[in-house]
Amino acid sequence: MNKRQVDLLKKLIVQDEYQPIKYFSNILGASVKTISKDLDDIEEVINSIGVSIDRKQGMGIRLCYTPPQLDKLNNILNNIVLFDGDKVVEHRRTEILLNLLINTNKYTTIQKLSDRYMVSRTSINNDLNEVQESLNRYNLELSKTLKGTKIVGSEINIRKALVSTIQEYVKINPSYIMEYQNIRHKELNITEINTILNNKSVSFFEDLLNQLENELKLVIYEPYYTNLLSHLAIMTNRIINGNYIDDNLDENDSLLVMNERLYNSAIYLIEEIEKKFNIKINKQEAAYVYKYLISIGLSFDDDDKKNTKETDLSYIYFTKDLINIISQMSEVNYDLSLGLYDKLLLHIRPMLNRAKYNIQIKNPLLEDFFREFKEEFFIVKIGCFLICNRYGINMINDHEIAYILSYFISENEKIDGTIKVRTVVICHSGYGTSQLLATRLVKSFNNIEMSGIISSNSINNVDLDKVDLIVSTVDLDINRPYLMVSAFLNEIDKENVKNYIENILKGKRESSSLKYEDIPLRFIDNKRDIEEFKSLLIEDNLIHIEDNTYIYLTVTEDDSAKEYLIEKEDMEKRIIAVNYSNYTYLSKLIRLLIRKGLDEEGQYGK
Repeated sequence: MNKRQVDLLKKLIVQDEYQPIKYFSNILGASVKTISKDLDDIEEVINSIGVSIDRKQGMGIRLCYTPPQLDKLNNILNNIVLFDGDKVVEHRRTEILLNLLINTNKYTTIQKLSDRYMVSRTSINNDLNEVQESLNRYNLELSKTLKGTKIVGSEINIRKALVSTIQEYVKINPSYIMEYQNIRHKELNITEINTILNNKSVSFFEDLLNQLENELKLVIYEPYYTNLLSHLAIMTNRIINGNYIDDNLDENDSLLVMNERLYNSAIYLIEEIEKKFNIKINKQEAAYVYKYLISIGLSFDDDDKKNTKETDLSYIYFTKDLINIISQMSEVNYDLSLGLYDKLLLHIRPMLNRAKYNIQIKNPLLEDFFREFKEEFFIVKIGCFLICNRYGINMINDHEIAYILSYFISENEKIDGTIKVRTVVICHSGYGTSQLLATRLVKSFNNIEMSGIISSNSINNVDLDKVDLIVSTVDLDINRPYLMVSAFLNEIDKENVKNYIENILKGKRESSSLKYEDIPLRFIDNKRDIEEFKSLLIEDNLIHIEDNTYIYLTVTEDDSAKEYLIEKEDMEKRIIAVNYSNYTYLSKLIRLLIRKGLDEEGQYGK
């Protein structure tokens, strides 16, 4: 609800007598038509808790509620997040996209949308252009005819878009979530599925998955739980409305059973849904549910030991080779990291199933990983691309990359804990308070290894090149960075030391041999060379970096990198073609591209 609607609901709560709509119109400074529309929107929210708006001709309107319902009304008001500025536009566009995906059998018009959201037709046209941008990721189109506008495309792609959009919708509209049934429900934002099915039906799916977990004695972790719940709700709603998967699935593939218990679980889910909604679900749909189950990380140790065949071991080799490549590109021997292989293996196995069946999951921390660990993100992305190519597996998306990166980041933090930061403390005398400061530093930071405590007068007698961190209580006249703190190391000092140590550790992790001048990148502008490159280019092997920039890899005996500008359909792709003989060179080049980027003219290093 917007601010005006919230204010109107508050007025209705405290108003005991019937009042004409004009009364509220004057108070809120809006037209009678607008207030009438607001009342309809408010009713959609309050009807779920049994509250209603009573309308009596000649008398006006009044809110009808009981004392227990008043508590629920207040709870609704307390959980509403008001939107303003760009958030209003973002919320409207997401809601339009969601409604179009849900109602693909119906046309809507620009005028209807304009009336519903009380904005101009021009604004709605702009919204629809943004909606089409979102649909492009799923190979879906907005069909615009004289009848109106609707979404057309593959049924599977529509469902993928629905799952993704539902999960995104809760981020901008948390008030959409009304209640939670258990601890997980309190932690997750999933009742936005109420836009597809009613409250009772959503509870059925949650209970169904809870029963499945109890039977399997396993927990379906996030993001898989929300993905599966969304898929089942979307599948059911689509079938109720006469929409079935009609893609030409390979019958052998649809009947392939790799895990008997999960196959039986899929059949159980299907049969329960059929009974509940009185529908018939075909084999293709059942196969798709089964594929979801084997793609969400459920595993059974006993079954795995009994049923594992040589042909099922690709995930083991994939995991080992990935760790090996990331180790070479990061110049960190992750093979020695205890536990990394076992943890990563548990993620890789269902991930490969997701890649095989093109099942997408969302990583809510993707942007955070990309922002905080940009170099590491692309090192892992390149490593995954190389391994996927080696095993003939569909390239995984950035959300999967971020999940894999999280395992290596965790290992980096463990490794950081073992790296010692050689520290020297400098004070006026080198005694007394300086000893106190040194003790507090060692006690506060496990990484610190005290190399010495000296007076400021003796600083020229110390080889500072062998020191990582200089902490001083006095100003120093040296050509080395140092950190000035109080002798008692207060909280602000500790935060500054912490940040300083993190920068030191980051520097130790980065390759000291990376020198920009060692890696030239030629810009190719000769038309004949560009055409020759285009003729050899395999589009599927392009690795997206950002915006319109891509990496294209070729294994050769010599190392080189060339930049091409390829124009296609009024679009321009910047492709960095990399010939590499070893992973060290490849890693350096990737880090170089990320650190220096492209200049304003779009040409790297020119």
